Amino acid sequence: MKKEIIKNLEITDTAYGGAGVGRSESGQVIFVQKTVEGDIVEAEIFDDKKSFAFARLIKIVKPSHLRVKPLCSAADICGGCSFAHIDYEAQKNIKKHIVLNQFRKYKHNMPEIKIVESSSKEYRLRATARSRNGKIGFFEHGTNKLVMAEKCPVIKESLYKKMKEFAEINNLSGEIYAIENDEGLSLADIRAESIDYKHIGSFEGVCINNKKYGCSNIAFNTAYGAVQVTHKSFFQANRYLLNDFQEYASSLVSNSLDIVELYAGSGFFTCALMAKGRVEACEYEQVSANLGRQSGYNIKISDSGIFLSKIKKCDCIFLDPPRNGADKKVIEHIKRLHPYEIIYVSCNPITLARDIIRLEEKYKITDFTLYDMYPDTYHIESVVRLQRI
Repeated sequence: MKKEIIKNLEITDTAYGGAGVGRSESGQVIFVQKTVEGDIVEAEIFDDKKSFAFARLIKIVKPSHLRVKPLCSAADICGGCSFAHIDYEAQKNIKKHIVLNQFRKYKHNMPEIKIVESSSKEYRLRATARSRNGKIGFFEHGTNKLVMAEKCPVIKESLYKKMKEFAEINNLSGEIYAIENDEGLSLADIRAESIDYKHIGSFEGVCINNKKYGCSNIAFNTAYGAVQVTHKSFFQANRYLLNDFQEYASSLVSNSLDIVELYAGSGFFTCALMAKGRVEACEYEQVSANLGRQSGYNIKISDSGIFLSKIKKCDCIFLDPPRNGADKKVIEHIKRLHPYEIIYVSCNPITLARDIIRLEEKYKITDFTLYDMYPDTYHIESVVRLQRI
C-alpha cells in the first residue's frame, strides 16, 4: 500500500509527546516528530487515524527560526531527545504552553508559571541504553532499530563510560539501566537477551535478570539526609536540579504542620518535610519504603487510598504520584480531609490538570513552578501548591 506524502506542511504547534503539529489541505491534523513551530516540511504518513495522522519527517523545506543545530550528531534519528533541535528559550515556552493548554478548563485564574532551567550537558545521573553484541546505543524514535552511540551528551560521562565498559566486557545484548551518585558510586540493572558474564566492571553492583552481584544499594546525600536507591528503584534524573527541586517543593509547605505524604518512594521529599512538621508517609512499593526506613524515615508500606482512609485530620497533603496521577479514591479522601494546603509534584501535566480540576471546588492554585528536569525532551516536572478557598 502506497503511503501518502504530505508536501509543504506548516508546523504550527507542539503536542505533549514532542511531535510538531500541522494540518493537511483537507484539515486533517498531522503529528510529526523532530519538527518545531515555523517549520515547513515534507512528511510521510505511517499511521492514519482518520481525524488525525502520524507522519515521518522526510525533509525540511524551510526551517523555523526556532530550529538550532543539535549538540548530538545522532539527534535527528535517536528517540531520546525530542527537543534537541529546538532553541532552549523556545523549549521553555513550549512546555509552558503545553501545561496551560491542559488547564484550559480550570475555572480559577492561573498564577504565573515559573520555570527553573537546566543545562543539558551531562545532566543525567541515570539512564537506560540498549546493547547488541557488546555495543550500546539507543532506539530510533518509534522503532526497534538501534543507533550505536560512542557517547551521549546528556548522560554523565563517567556513567556512560561504565555502561559501555560493562556491555563490552560481557558481550551484552539487551537493556542496561544505570545510576551514579555524586561520589561516583553506581549500580546497573541488566535485562539480558544474551550475555557472556565475566564481572561487574566499574559498577559497585549489578542485577542481571534479577540475579544480584556486588552491592545492592547506594546513597544520594541531600541537604536533609541520605536517600537510598537500588538497581531498580525510581530516582530523579537531573543532577544539577536535584537539591533545588527538593528544597523548593518542601519550602512550599507551611511550618509546624501535620503533614501527610503520599507516594513517598524511599524518602527524597520525606527527609525535607520532616524539618517542617510531623510527617506521616506511605509508599506502595515495598523495596522503596524499606530503603526509606533504613535511612530513618518512617514510611509505611501502603496503598495511598487505604492509607488516607485511616487519617482523621491533617494540615497539608504532599503527593508525588506516578505518571497516571492520583487515584480517584485519593482525591475523594483529600476532599474529605480538607487540609489547608496541598503540594502536588507531577511528571505528567495531563493527569496533574485532571486531578486539580477535580479539586477546584475547594482549592485554587497559588504557586506553579516547572522544573526542566529533562532539557531537550518534552518531559515536564511540575510543583504546584493549592490552598483552601
